[in-house]
Amino acid sequence: MTTKSFKPSNLEKRYNTYYAILVVPKDVRYVIGKSKFFKSTETDNLKLAESIAKVYVMGWKAEIASVRSKSDEPIIQSAKEIKQLLKSSPSYLVQDVIQEEFNKLMNAQKPLHAEVFERIATGKNRHLDELKITWQKHEEDRGLVRKTIDQMSNDVELLVKQFPTANLLTLENCNLWIKHIAKKGELSASSITRIVGSCRNFYKYLQNIKEVAIAEVNPFIVPNEFKISNKPNSKSINKVQSWIPFEPEDIVSIYKFARITEDNSLADLILIGMHTGARIEEICSLKCSNINLRKNTIRIIDAKTDAGERIIPIHSKIYSKIEELIGDSVDDYLISNQSPNKYGDRSNALGKRFGRLKSQLRFSDRQVFHSIRKTFTTMLENAGISENIAADIVGHEKPRITYGLYSGGASLAIMKTAIEKVKYKLQ
Repeated sequence: MTTKSFKPSNLEKRYNTYYAILVVPKDVRYVIGKSKFFKSTETDNLKLAESIAKVYVMGWKAEIASVRSKSDEPIIQSAKEIKQLLKSSPSYLVQDVIQEEFNKLMNAQKPLHAEVFERIATGKNRHLDELKITWQKHEEDRGLVRKTIDQMSNDVELLVKQFPTANLLTLENCNLWIKHIAKKGELSASSITRIVGSCRNFYKYLQNIKEVAIAEVNPFIVPNEFKISNKPNSKSINKVQSWIPFEPEDIVSIYKFARITEDNSLADLILIGMHTGARIEEICSLKCSNINLRKNTIRIIDAKTDAGERIIPIHSKIYSKIEELIGDSVDDYLISNQSPNKYGDRSNALGKRFGRLKSQLRFSDRQVFHSIRKTFTTMLENAGISENIAADIVGHEKPRITYGLYSGGASLAIMKTAIEKVKYKLQ
């Protein structure tokens, strides 16, 4: 059934005259500049008023649709060009041009466009789309990885498409915008949390470059309905559920299934993960030159943290496999022939294959390749290995200050004894 564009509630009678009305949706009020459209039909005849109001309402709805989709790029471009004129032309002449254009936009009932034009043209504010570029460079200089910067940039792009200048970034506007994109995009709580985090980062940058006052409260806050909690007893509707470990026999089943299906690279990856507790990215970035067969060690250098960069002993059960992989390597990587994605990650395709394989075996969505690392750590604990030694093996920060700050780490011999206690029934 087609939705009607007009209904009797769009009419209101005042002093024997009917007025057409339409409430402006909250997500575009800051653009439209009002909370309600209101105009006299100049008649007390209900039928005639309905006909006239129907035309008004259709026009107002078209304006709302336009605001939600139409770019104000021509106005912004014009403002930028006029701003450049201030550098080379008499100021009073340029000011006259600015005032004329401002009045024109106000007369066209576009108060927000008028304000944005005036602020950019006079230099009170810069276009956020331009500042997004300098912010990206700032994040690169800080050392953020390209994948993180790209994700944050995609999030901030949503923001700058809606808000041309920083003066519009008020607590109310941002809250309405967050709820709007959540509903429009059917976004999850985790996606909203990520987007808000990216926008908070961008806003802090705007404060650092004095585009907004340092004293201003950061307007990007996760709405209550999207807040996430990882506490078991939390009343939050959005709860984080962490990855859970596999049982040792389950990992063996997955490994054997990979061999049966002749996905040997995946099987090798699983076997190494089972006996090292290393992350999938760490294993896939291992080069043959990181392996010392004479000293029986693996040097992990492409880790997430400083503690993750470590040297660990080779488990006796995978020594011959590692030796074989080194001999068969065609590109100096231990897990050979894996194409990196655009961020240089060689584990992406193998990770997806692991996901499909474990799903075929009907394991939980909360069990992923990282769950193997959890299983390995659990097996160390059950074998009576101290937390400090386990932390050195898997590349975690030491749990206590004495070992964390002053210890040089467990010896290879101690770690070797610990690792050998991890045993699977592979036969």
